Amino acid sequence: MKWRRFLVSRLVRLAFVLVAITTLTFLMMHLAPGDPARLVAGMDADEQAVEVARERLGLDQPMYRQFLDYVGGLFRGDMGTSFATNQPVTAEIAQKIGPTAQLAVIGMALILLVGLPLGIIGAVLTRNGHRWFEIVFSGSTGAMASIPQYLIATFLAFLFAVTWQLLPVAGSGSIEAAILPAVAIAVRPAASIARLVRVRTLEVLESPYVRTARSKRLPTRKLYLSHVFPNSITTMLAMGGVTFASLIGGAVIVEQVFARLGLGTTLVHSVLVGDYPVVQGIVLLLGLSVVLVNSLVDVILGIVDPRTMEAGR
Repeated sequence: MKWRRFLVSRLVRLAFVLVAITTLTFLMMHLAPGDPARLVAGMDADEQAVEVARERLGLDQPMYRQFLDYVGGLFRGDMGTSFATNQPVTAEIAQKIGPTAQLAVIGMALILLVGLPLGIIGAVLTRNGHRWFEIVFSGSTGAMASIPQYLIATFLAFLFAVTWQLLPVAGSGSIEAAILPAVAIAVRPAASIARLVRVRTLEVLESPYVRTARSKRLPTRKLYLSHVFPNSITTMLAMGGVTFASLIGGAVIVEQVFARLGLGTTLVHSVLVGDYPVVQGIVLLLGLSVVLVNSLVDVILGIVDPRTMEAGR
């Protein structure tokens, strides 16, 4: 019954968020400046051509009818047609999603491989009385967590690509070209995760059950694997949704710095040229991915730590 209530509550929240995202993306075309029909017909087109374009886009229909057609198209996998290329939006997204997905996967791997161990090591050294390390850790991670991602990207490009010429400065055709942008979007969330994991690990190390385990001379390796590590994982999972959203937002900016032909670059270009269907499709896709990842994190947290089911109700 507890799991049933938990899943039902998450599904209800997911449904409300999906409706909200779908509605907002639909309203983009109507709230954006300019006339979409004029953009499709051409700025020099006469009124008759503009009206033909308006009918073809369905903009002559009542708002509620346009919304129903938009939602119906989404259920069929139809996000509309690009104003700029006259290609289906789904085809445009399919061509550009690869580089962005590559950045997200590599960036998340870097966060897991750096943030979690760094936080645990920081907690252990702090507890063992290394005051100097605590000062260095807090200062460095605090600074890295506050630097804008475009500045990190610019610094990495200048240092590793321009000055030392170790990695490509632009492009999206190889793993080497993905390293610098992936690091750029992973630095801030990795630093934030490390700080949170350190605090949580210190709390666990001072907890009564860990002290009891120490008094029973439980081997250090088993102590950390059985008690410390699971609690640190839970802390990191709790931040999983926010971290993924940060990666997606960072990718939109960082792709501009490294000239990667991904969803971020396509989104910015489409906004500049007024290609509203592509903007709608990318925003909807990114929003849905963040929402679904957050929902998945909630379920995993409920499995790993059942106490979160009661706290999240």
